[in-house]
Amino acid sequence: MQWVKHDTNANQDAKLQSVLLDYGLEGYGLYWYCIELIAGKVSQENITFELEHDARIIARNTGSTSVKVTEMMRNFVDIGLFEDSNGTVTCLKLAKRLDQSMTSNPKMRALISSLKSGSNPNENHDGVMIKSDLVMQDKNRIDKNRIDKKTCEPKVPFKMITELYMELLPSLPKVALLTEKRKTAIRQMWNYNKKHQSKEFFEDYFSRVKTSAFLNGSTGWRADLAWLMKIDNMAKVYEGYYENRS
Repeated sequence: MQWVKHDTNANQDAKLQSVLLDYGLEGYGLYWYCIELIAGKVSQENITFELEHDARIIARNTGSTSVKVTEMMRNFVDIGLFEDSNGTVTCLKLAKRLDQSMTSNPKMRALISSLKSGSNPNENHDGVMIKSDLVMQDKNRIDKNRIDKKTCEPKVPFKMITELYMELLPSLPKVALLTEKRKTAIRQMWNYNKKHQSKEFFEDYFSRVKTSAFLNGSTGWRADLAWLMKIDNMAKVYEGYYENRS
């Protein structure tokens, strides 16, 4: 595709607001640079929506470092802007951003029409693409249950999660101030999966943490709220990685 739709209020999207808070214009610019790279490869022969360049190439082309690019890309995946499958970064949400006016190629127009109607002839991709959510805000598709129209912030119950943490894990470091960094960490955990968006999930998660002597300071080190809000750490807790460590 030679171009892709870009909403003028995309910067107000809750996920992109998170990127701006964490990385400023460098992160925001990297996001759109990657979108351009992915969309530029879309054709009737290629509808995988994969990012072909690695961190080193992107860093060279953007004047950043591979370490910083890798960190930002991981953040993009964590908050749901991109997907990562076995090291392959994709943006399947672009499928719903395509428009027939973007191309005069009859075959490509037919492909776009099939994507929007949910009858993609390439069945290997249909199920994944059609189930994807939009990246950017669309005025008539905002999830009113999760977005505050005034702030464009997800309605994350920061207070509830913080109070549960201190109630169920009294031996871990207390949270005296809910900083923006801590809010960002909680927001990423909350938005990572719809299963995470409940009090029951955090009760179960913190209860599992409580059973680990290692996480509660048996070696002198203790987990804290920010550490527990990292997706990789949460996965290890559920996989039992810390159960028998002491």
